[in-house]
Amino acid sequence: MAQAFPKSQFFGYDFHPGSIEQAEAHARDHNLTNVKFQVGTAKDYAEDNLDFVTFFDCLHDMGDPAGAAAHVRKSLNKDGSWMIVEPMAGDRLEDNLNPLGRIYYAASTLVCVPTSLSQEVGTALGAQAGEAKLREVIIAGGFTSVRRAAETPFNMILEAR
Repeated sequence: MAQAFPKSQFFGYDFHPGSIEQAEAHARDHNLTNVKFQVGTAKDYAEDNLDFVTFFDCLHDMGDPAGAAAHVRKSLNKDGSWMIVEPMAGDRLEDNLNPLGRIYYAASTLVCVPTSLSQEVGTALGAQAGEAKLREVIIAGGFTSVRRAAETPFNMILEAR
């Protein structure tokens, strides 16, 4: 995105310092000067009046996804939007009893749920949260509109405003 939109500024955050180091190295390797990476959480980044915030496959891993949603809402300008990419999961167990759902349940059990439980609040949505639960969390954060903007067999892409 930074290459495609060189007049825009991009900010990246992760609570894992090693991921930030890798992102900075990647930006240097590609001569990107419109990006800034910092260690931080989805609830404490400082930028505000943002046009667009993106979360890629992480909301379900957060200890306090509703708190993160509230922080995103406060950081957006009045016309801003939030893009949330999450695993394609059904709202009911029987909707997820397929090869992909089984993989997501395994990953969720071993990675997603323990990651969330190790953080404050510990909501533990897991990789099979489903769109209804994700909407509930996003609305709890202060958003009034959530729509499925796109989907693939692996992910749903939601837009919150």
